[in-house]
Amino acid sequence: MKNIKYFIILAVGLLTLHSCETVELDKKDNPNALSPSQADINLTMNAILVRTGSFTNTIGSYGSRFTRIRNMFGVNYQNVFSPATFDGVWNQAYADIMNDIRAMNAQIEGLDGEFEKHRAVGEVIEAYLIVTLVDYFGSIPYSEALDTSNLTPQVDEGSAVYQAALDLLDDAIVKFQQDTTVDLANDFYYDNDYGKWVKLANTLKMKIYIQQRLVNPSAISSFDAIATTGNYIQEGEDFVFNWGSTLDNPNSRHPLYNAQYAPGGPATWYMSNWLMDRMLNGQSIEDPRIRYYFYRQVGDVLSNVNPDTGEEKRCVIQTIPPHYDNNDILYCYPDNDRGYWGRDHGSNEGIPPDGFLRTAFGIYPAGGRFDDSSFEIIDGNNYGAEGYGVTPIILASTVDFWRAEAALYGGAGSADQFLESAINKHIDYVRTFSGRSAQDFDESTIPDASDDVDYVSSVIAEFNSSADREERLDVLGEQFLISLIGNGTDAYNFYRRTGAPRDIQPNIEPNPGAFPRSMWYPAGEVTANPNVSQKDDLTVRVFWDDNPISGFPVNN
Repeated sequence: MKNIKYFIILAVGLLTLHSCETVELDKKDNPNALSPSQADINLTMNAILVRTGSFTNTIGSYGSRFTRIRNMFGVNYQNVFSPATFDGVWNQAYADIMNDIRAMNAQIEGLDGEFEKHRAVGEVIEAYLIVTLVDYFGSIPYSEALDTSNLTPQVDEGSAVYQAALDLLDDAIVKFQQDTTVDLANDFYYDNDYGKWVKLANTLKMKIYIQQRLVNPSAISSFDAIATTGNYIQEGEDFVFNWGSTLDNPNSRHPLYNAQYAPGGPATWYMSNWLMDRMLNGQSIEDPRIRYYFYRQVGDVLSNVNPDTGEEKRCVIQTIPPHYDNNDILYCYPDNDRGYWGRDHGSNEGIPPDGFLRTAFGIYPAGGRFDDSSFEIIDGNNYGAEGYGVTPIILASTVDFWRAEAALYGGAGSADQFLESAINKHIDYVRTFSGRSAQDFDESTIPDASDDVDYVSSVIAEFNSSADREERLDVLGEQFLISLIGNGTDAYNFYRRTGAPRDIQPNIEPNPGAFPRSMWYPAGEVTANPNVSQKDDLTVRVFWDDNPISGFPVNN
């Protein structure tokens, strides 16, 4: 682990090379990158693996905000993000990661198969990238995108890109099973355990199949064909990127930690009121993960507000929006307050001087503080796990959530058993993070293991209280979204695929426009490539999204 962290710290320095650049596919030769003749294969592999963690963290934040896992700032869905928002993550996928994969493969050619494991890892990463790009943008340049002789590549239909991803994964599985003489110098994910890489490849295939459930009649059977083998990631085999805890030269800490644990307190993000409320009040017992997810700076907010700052008193003096009040929807803060201070979905109010009141990200996933009810104000950058957090890419618990969904639609197994397994796996995974803290805390405040049993039992009882599939999906969806803090991509996919949970907190604006079914194409790409035409609006669906519009009312 020390060696892995050391190399991550070195490699994270590469991440600064791509940020905020305009993305044009005629910039496929990254001026910051080494030429193939200059680069070292293992250093190129390091950059690929580290940048994959950064890519996931960035693009997952967009899905998180639409699905209430993180607070979304903006009352009009069409304008929450602009096309320019996506230039950086698009550039990272194409000009950095996939371009590096191509450069690495060019170096490997003619080396008598010594580096086939490197090539296989590159294929798994590329499959993950192109599937994720389709999930957010729809049709994308791919088959011609990295051909240096073609500066205006055509877009490929999402279904064709998905098939290309399956082909990459199948080829990678074959390569992982071949004998080669050279391991990755620094496998940040699985420490050169290629059996786990095979499991990951199979897990990505399961992801591809479950996401096609609405448009592919054989998707569930293809999903189950892998699921019944058990050859997919299990507990302890989660596909995650671990950030470091170094502040300088370079800063390797989790980006969420950097944004919130600084002098002046967490001045960048508000927590999602919906998520805090669901974890606090969604079941008969408090979610045992809540002290890991959130750190409270005060025991209650309202008795600590500045009496001269009306913004902080809005929960007392402002009128509840009618579409909230009429439907008994959470407004302003979770019931009983207890120091959980965030924002409602879509709230775009001004920013008051409440940096020392806001709830912050906790030890999971951001590497912040475990909430032991000490209520110490954040006013610096060395708290808790000091940024040694994680970006979950695919967790073992996620697979069980998928299996529960598949079972509800005729797949193998029992949906309630998969749901129970999923929640237990995720709680177990989150609990491991208390050991990352570099700061003493009151360990007596760690939830007792019996709380896990009571919480899961409460969820399963609610799930089994109805035979109606849509009502069961609501329970499943709420639990799935809760588990996806740190990477909202699978949450965004699930929400579009199912429309669940239906009782999720609506936008604070009663008429926010249609819910985004895909993202704008990046501004730089539309400008540079005449074969990429900007969408008229964000109701354009990705190929696998056949969920009826009626599943998403206007005030969602």
